[in-house]
Amino acid sequence: MNGPRPAAGSRSRVGNLRSGFHYQDLIAWSAAMRVIQPRSPYSQLEIESNGAGNVDDVILRANADRHRYAQVKWAAQTADLINDAYLTVPPSKTGKALLTKFHASWKLLRHRDDAPPIMELTTNRALDPADPLLSLVDGRTDCLNPLARLADPASDAGRRIDDWAKLLKCDRDEVLAMLDALFFKVGLTVSSEEDRARTLMLANGLLSDKDALDRGVGLVAEWVREGRRVLSPEDIRTEMERVSLHADDPRAVLLVQAIKHDPHPDDATVVLDWVDLYEGDTAPLRRRPRDPADWATMSDEIDQAVETIALQGPKDIVLRGYMRQATFFTVGARFAQVTGTTITYLQNGAAWASNAKHVPVLAPSNITTTIGAGKDLAVAIGMSADPTTAVTRYITDANLPIGRILTLLPADGAHDQSVAGPGEAVSYAQALRSAIRQELERDPATRVHLFLAGPGGLALLLGHRWNRVAPTAVYEDLGAGHGYVPAFEVDA
Repeated sequence: MNGPRPAAGSRSRVGNLRSGFHYQDLIAWSAAMRVIQPRSPYSQLEIESNGAGNVDDVILRANADRHRYAQVKWAAQTADLINDAYLTVPPSKTGKALLTKFHASWKLLRHRDDAPPIMELTTNRALDPADPLLSLVDGRTDCLNPLARLADPASDAGRRIDDWAKLLKCDRDEVLAMLDALFFKVGLTVSSEEDRARTLMLANGLLSDKDALDRGVGLVAEWVREGRRVLSPEDIRTEMERVSLHADDPRAVLLVQAIKHDPHPDDATVVLDWVDLYEGDTAPLRRRPRDPADWATMSDEIDQAVETIALQGPKDIVLRGYMRQATFFTVGARFAQVTGTTITYLQNGAAWASNAKHVPVLAPSNITTTIGAGKDLAVAIGMSADPTTAVTRYITDANLPIGRILTLLPADGAHDQSVAGPGEAVSYAQALRSAIRQELERDPATRVHLFLAGPGGLALLLGHRWNRVAPTAVYEDLGAGHGYVPAFEVDA
């Protein structure tokens, strides 16, 4: 952590939400949530504990695996990137370079612990894509190896490893061995880490609103002020009860990494990783898999996730991850309301739960567009934008056997603030499903083709309630002017 800790009693209970102190406390609070998770691999949290070298900010003691040691670095200016200079140039004439500190800590811990340590550089800074060595960090593992090991010694990356060996006064193999233990948890903004903490709070059956988060992070600040450096699961639960954070039973966490990797996959009960299946190098460009058959692969993996969680017992699910409309809807449909399951997603910082108390909304308006090419019904739900024109063009070009399109829009028209929160989302999910059921009663169809434009949380809650409709093909939007692609099949 940059700078000394304030003296006891000199900082507020919650702290400045944009300060470095809050950032470290936030990271520590998420670590506390990991310790008390059901089936947690961790038995103890340590904060700024002695005897861990320079990786002592946040420590997770594992039950039967490698302990995790985090060095937390807050940057007021996130434009400053992590590059060779950041790691190798001492901050002052009397200071030591960060890489030197990691190396010394690694040498200390590898001989002291039963298993090799995991050392993490945890920061809101990003890696410098122009750095020949650090640009090799794998976004899935947060580690330089094995790519650093494979670097040609004559390449820029290979020469950089030799430079590090010279700085650390060791040989190349020792540098590479240290890099086996060094992980780069980068780009972790305050807002993203607050979302992570709140998801973990939900998973542990705690309150998760902003006030609850502030109380939790405030607990960490108190522990530091009071000199409490080691906390067991029982200690953490006692402290949670003291500030009245408990709300419900624990939940399972399903992480769906569809279009972007999550920095904390180990938080989840079940992890799905489809990023490499998709076309495109960045999340905005990832809209469909390279091989259309992979839609079925992804569908099967959702079913397997449902089975895995069901075997473990939880009926309440927290969904996390980066995905698009069709995936949100399909996950909701597979964790269907009729099975007694509830599902929650953190949408823009608010917990959108399938059992949230409904807030009345005006009935959605409906528009029917005649296609006359078959007996199927297309449903275009346009909460944030009216997709009728794009859907009509796609259906016509694809020659789909559709008789008509039912477009459902908010009463005041489609806009990006049409769903104000979880209560409205529950009401809209019920109203949209009812409108579709009424249309099928009036003019039955054996199959529904579903097109969605709106918040992911609403697609999730609509899928969760998608029963007594008809077998449904769910389509994914390929972007303005590029039409759609059939994605998942949902029985209803």
